[in-house]
Amino acid sequence: MRVGPSQSGRTALTPVPLPRTGRGAYDGGEPVARIPVDAATGSGTGTSAMATTTQPTDVVRSRPLAAVRAAPRPRQRALGERLTPYLFIAPFLVSFVVLFLGPALYSLVLSLYRYRGYGAASWVGPANYERLLGYHQFWASWSNTLVYWVAGAAVTLVVAFVLAVLVYHGPIGGKLFYKPAIFLPNVMAAVAAALIFQTLFAPGSGVVNSVLGVDIAWDQDALFGKLAVVALRAWHSIGWFFVIFLAGLTTINPELYDAAKVDGATALQCTRSITLPLMRRTFLFAVVIISITSLRMFAEPNLIFGTGDGLAPAAFQPIMNQLYLNLRAGEFGLASAVAWLIFVPIVVVSAVQFRLLRGDDGGSA
Repeated sequence: MRVGPSQSGRTALTPVPLPRTGRGAYDGGEPVARIPVDAATGSGTGTSAMATTTQPTDVVRSRPLAAVRAAPRPRQRALGERLTPYLFIAPFLVSFVVLFLGPALYSLVLSLYRYRGYGAASWVGPANYERLLGYHQFWASWSNTLVYWVAGAAVTLVVAFVLAVLVYHGPIGGKLFYKPAIFLPNVMAAVAAALIFQTLFAPGSGVVNSVLGVDIAWDQDALFGKLAVVALRAWHSIGWFFVIFLAGLTTINPELYDAAKVDGATALQCTRSITLPLMRRTFLFAVVIISITSLRMFAEPNLIFGTGDGLAPAAFQPIMNQLYLNLRAGEFGLASAVAWLIFVPIVVVSAVQFRLLRGDDGGSA
């Protein structure tokens, strides 16, 4: 800025144009004010002198460089980001390897030996599997398990889905009562539930025989005895799958039902055209879960129809009884072979389910 005399006799400041290029060019920082000089004396110490403002260009420009130097290297940061998730799941991985994968591989090796828990194990190769596959009771136990699996899954899933639809579309006051009431049997221990059904289906003076006015030997008739086991399984499991289906219904947009009702669709048509297609993934998940639990079933038939040794007659024994009987006899190689012959169908069912989920693009979770 230039200094010039004003009309009042005081020193006046006039703007000084700043060069755009070359030495002393203006770089966009804080404007620099020059010290005003008295017009008469030429001194810069007059009463109209102003403070000088300078721009700390060196300090300001050095901060980004320091920040860049302090930042970690891209490779180190990327490596840390990749390793962090594995650190969180490391406890699970260690537990999985030690408690599941290791024993599973050991049982696979053990299934190729004859070992009674003491002494040296003798190599028999696939003889244990051949012995089981040629054993009549092994296939009879598998047949019983398939009946429990298919019939139990059909009854359980259908009833649970119908109850879930009725409760979900029902009044709010009813939901507060029916939700815990339907889920309550699932809270009960399997042993307690089996003892209740043992009383209901007792031959002769049982509750079911007394109410129906019949005399059915539930512990001797293969068909009626299996129906009793299926009824127990369904009653004890409906509550759990009811919650699963209820959660699946909440993922469906209610506006779809409103639009269908405007078009004149009935409740049954809405269920068939909207609910079932959008809950396909939920049904697949439920099928896998009930398949796994059915293949692992052991307590229910033995508790309802258990004899002196605590086991049900051969007509009601599931496949898990073969595992128990071989363990009790000290045939650990055969027991391991039975375990793997149970494990393989579970893997197949799970693989089919994942395959269906992968090919389903429009299902609801």
